[in-house]
Amino acid sequence: MKNITSFLLVAVVGMSLSTCFAGHLGTAGSPTTNLTYEFTVYTGEGDKWDPAASDEPPLTSGKAMRIATKFVQTVPLRDDMKNWELTSVKLERMSYLGGREEWIYVVHFDGNPGGNWTGFVPWIDIPVRFDGTVPKPTITKSK
Repeated sequence: MKNITSFLLVAVVGMSLSTCFAGHLGTAGSPTTNLTYEFTVYTGEGDKWDPAASDEPPLTSGKAMRIATKFVQTVPLRDDMKNWELTSVKLERMSYLGGREEWIYVVHFDGNPGGNWTGFVPWIDIPVRFDGTVPKPTITKSK
């Protein structure tokens, strides 16, 4: 059985909301190129991992970081930003309905302004499934 989780993840304007299968987590974004990246993540058999039975998940955090770093290079930054800087990797449990647990990595990047900066820094969270894929985002322009 597949679970659906939506992530409204930004390289955008204003506020965004990340919606997790088990509830809501409000997060703030900041202006970049007026684009919104929305990821819809379907977890399934390939995302199952039982931490009580196995020390390591099927995909290592290092591999998830490399996959997300490759993906984030396709996400445009504002002209006054140098690059995306990886700041954290989180292993997130996606299923809470019993049976084997389903997990994904969420890799967080901040925009690197490369100098004196006084505003909010753009950011984006990239979900990486245990099969090594990043779900294709829906990209929309902000109004």
